[in-house]
Amino acid sequence: MPSATRRALTTIAGLLLLAAPPEAQQVPRLDTYDGVAVRILQSNNAGNVHHIIDPAVQQVVGVIRGCPHAHNLTVHPDGLYYYCANEQDKTVDVFDTKTLQQVMRIPLSERPNKIVVNKKHRKIYAAISVVSAAAAGAGFQKIERAASVVDVIDIGTHKVIRSIPVAGPVHNTYVTPDDNYVVAGLSFGELKPGDPTIQVIDPVTDTVIWGMELTGYRQYGKDNHEVRPMAFEANPDGSPKRMFAQATGINAVWVIDWNTRTVVDMLWPPPLPLWRQNADGIQTGDMHGLEVLPDRSALWASSRLDSRVYAWSLPDLKYIGSVEVGPSANWITSTPDSRYLYVAVSGADYTLAIDVKKLAVVAKIKTGARPARISTAVLPIDRVNPPMPASR
Repeated sequence: MPSATRRALTTIAGLLLLAAPPEAQQVPRLDTYDGVAVRILQSNNAGNVHHIIDPAVQQVVGVIRGCPHAHNLTVHPDGLYYYCANEQDKTVDVFDTKTLQQVMRIPLSERPNKIVVNKKHRKIYAAISVVSAAAAGAGFQKIERAASVVDVIDIGTHKVIRSIPVAGPVHNTYVTPDDNYVVAGLSFGELKPGDPTIQVIDPVTDTVIWGMELTGYRQYGKDNHEVRPMAFEANPDGSPKRMFAQATGINAVWVIDWNTRTVVDMLWPPPLPLWRQNADGIQTGDMHGLEVLPDRSALWASSRLDSRVYAWSLPDLKYIGSVEVGPSANWITSTPDSRYLYVAVSGADYTLAIDVKKLAVVAKIKTGARPARISTAVLPIDRVNPPMPASR
């Protein structure tokens, strides 16, 4: 490893030890960016071009070409690679963070949705969105019949090492702030009363250790709901305190106590008149984006239906306010200093930067076709791609 890389990684490690534990999308809390570079990774669900934004200048500074029908982008624990969930080819595509060139593809058991990196256990967990026929001969853990699974990739070898059976096809995977659990949210298939739509995986044994229904509200004649985006609030020691979840077709946020595994509250934004709501192209994801700021000061939620992002203070969950962002407000992420929130606006093909204290848009950044999932990467300085030519 080059000495510059070692120094940068040492800097990151030191900063993370002094910082609060990472939150919803594993955004570390950093009070200084000395020795590291922060990048916002914007995947675009239509096409195969994805954008890298530098929050210091609020501009696109790199383009990843490849990974068609991407579900999301995330980053290697040491900043060596970007990983992209490729729904079209049923792979995780691997890109060098410095050259932005694709270096390999990791075949999965079936079509992925959201992938997540567990840094502590150095594994990638891929939500498999359809029933999978994982076969022992293909290098996967043997499953006797077609099943719903989460595929597990070993980061050291970039190979799938097992497929974890779960209760149904998975939309999203997450890690808790302490990296001690992986959480799968189920959003597909026919739900029956009692079916766990949230399942928790032990990353040591890669087995499901508990699950729960998302209940507490009755709509469309049912009480058991499919899970969309999720986020986590940490205790002082980094262990999970509360889990937040959004559901199909409901413009609200569930608040779940981690230890008791019960719904303790629901957060509803102020109602808008119907003529101000956007029902076009929201794909039954009335609310579709959650983020706990790294400093734990607020929970943010995006509403496709309302074309707004909403904020509640933590830990008391008092309503703070909203920012109107445009049609089909989608996934959100924050900078490590909790200063800016980034919103993918799927209905208008741009990404917005929001000053969270001022509740104001400070930058409108043109991205790709239907920007959706978005995340934050912290890289060693020597793993940042060269500046993008102005003509690109």
